[in-house]
Amino acid sequence: MNILQVFQSRSKIFYVFLLILGLISSLTSMGILMLINQTLTGKAVILVGAPENNYIAFIVLITLSFLSTSYFQNYMVELTNSIMFNLELSVVQKVRNASFESFERLGSEKIYAAIADTRVLSRVPEIFVTLINASITIICSFIYFFWVSPLGCIVVLTLMTLLLLFYIYRNKKMVKDLNTARDLQDAYYFSLRELLSGFRQIRISSVRNNNLFNKYINANRTKVQELSIRTSKKYIANELTGSYSWYIVLGMVIFVLPAIFHITAGQLAAFITTVLFMMSPVSRLVMIIPFYSSLRIAVERIEKIDKQLAVDALPDAAKVNTKDDFSSVRFQDVRYGYNQHEKEAFHLELSEFNISKGEIIFIIGGNGSGKTTFVNLLTGLCRASQGKIFINEREVEWEEFSAFSNHMAVVYTNQRLFHANYDDHDLSDKNERMHYWKDLINLNGVLKINNAKDCIEVNVSRGQQKRIALLMALMEDKPLLVLDEWAAEQDPTNKKLFYTKWLQEIRSMGKTLIVVSHDDDFYHVADRIVKFDFGRITSDTANVVDLEKNM
Repeated sequence: MNILQVFQSRSKIFYVFLLILGLISSLTSMGILMLINQTLTGKAVILVGAPENNYIAFIVLITLSFLSTSYFQNYMVELTNSIMFNLELSVVQKVRNASFESFERLGSEKIYAAIADTRVLSRVPEIFVTLINASITIICSFIYFFWVSPLGCIVVLTLMTLLLLFYIYRNKKMVKDLNTARDLQDAYYFSLRELLSGFRQIRISSVRNNNLFNKYINANRTKVQELSIRTSKKYIANELTGSYSWYIVLGMVIFVLPAIFHITAGQLAAFITTVLFMMSPVSRLVMIIPFYSSLRIAVERIEKIDKQLAVDALPDAAKVNTKDDFSSVRFQDVRYGYNQHEKEAFHLELSEFNISKGEIIFIIGGNGSGKTTFVNLLTGLCRASQGKIFINEREVEWEEFSAFSNHMAVVYTNQRLFHANYDDHDLSDKNERMHYWKDLINLNGVLKINNAKDCIEVNVSRGQQKRIALLMALMEDKPLLVLDEWAAEQDPTNKKLFYTKWLQEIRSMGKTLIVVSHDDDFYHVADRIVKFDFGRITSDTANVVDLEKNM
């Protein structure tokens, strides 16, 4: 991704502003340089008149340069902040519409890093103005240099070009270190996520705690520290080389050029003035090179993550009418694999599978049999690589089926209770439906509502969290309810009530239930029991006796 294209894509007049600033900078730089040299020789500037009035031209040029630079820099601040905002939201937009597989493959630490990369753009206004002003000043200086002495200009230009190429060569080698540091930063975020998300397991084991810190976090930071010191020293060496190379240029102008070419005292003074005039712009231009390397890496990584998240991505989530009639969902010759190109990788295959309105279907099978993958496919998180899907016996494309997930309320086995009311549930005391479900699933005294923040307090036990999650799912009032091993963390009383009473109560409201379960004592309450093994359905029956024969 070209960095200039990033700005051009956000502003149609970006290059117009660059051109205007370049022209003004050219005029002011050339004018100031000529003014200095002509004042030293006692000559007058044509537009001003007498030499003693040269200060008027000087004031006019400086004022014009200040106003144009200030205006452009303010414009760049607005544009850059707009780009930062849009790039950050672009990453978030792609995350929320990404396929589950793309999200899992990428990892949240890289997403955090990509969002942090957008912050690199904060220095762009200063850099752009410096780049333009410095470049124009240097070009104008060489034009003036060439006008005074073409041969002298060529010699100095050749020397400076060689020094610049040497600097760029050394900087190019440092870009590799910057990329390595960026990869280490991703690994560091991953380790931090392990520490924060698994804090309890980490805290209770000194071996686990020490290994995570010493072998991963501390080792990572040590490598970054060493790499940072080594890179910084290289940059210092580069900067010193760039700074002191001016003494070489100045020495050549003062001692070498007069010995080789016939140069008058006036020309020598003009040479020295021009070199001194260029020193600051060139130094600033050289300082931009490391920043440009960091900026390019950041933009390229953002683009890379955009492409990774775009795989199997869906259009922006649109509002879907969840009240549409639902009668059935049918899968025909559907296949999904985590790694499509690996023969030994796990694959889920559904030759023929149907879900009808009002059913209670139990999904059973051992660990790794495909139950969770099936739930991910059913809820539109994963995209089938082949096969047909029918809703109400009408074949639908993947995009429409994925949107069909809006007809489902799901409680995953590792369900997260959000700290905010993202579903816009009515949590007030006037919501009789909420109180009915709260009483039914034993949440009296457990469910606590923060009326000021319009949210539910989630600092409760795991079993209670699951019951609150079920309450939230019921309040969504969707035609299908998917429960992934919901009863696994319930006490015996609530588990029994769930299977023998709550499921029937939910079904009586016209809901269809898909329940992933290991509780064989309660299989008799299901209308159908579907057994998975190695990614395939090995039995699908409503007859418990026949099922037992197949197990």
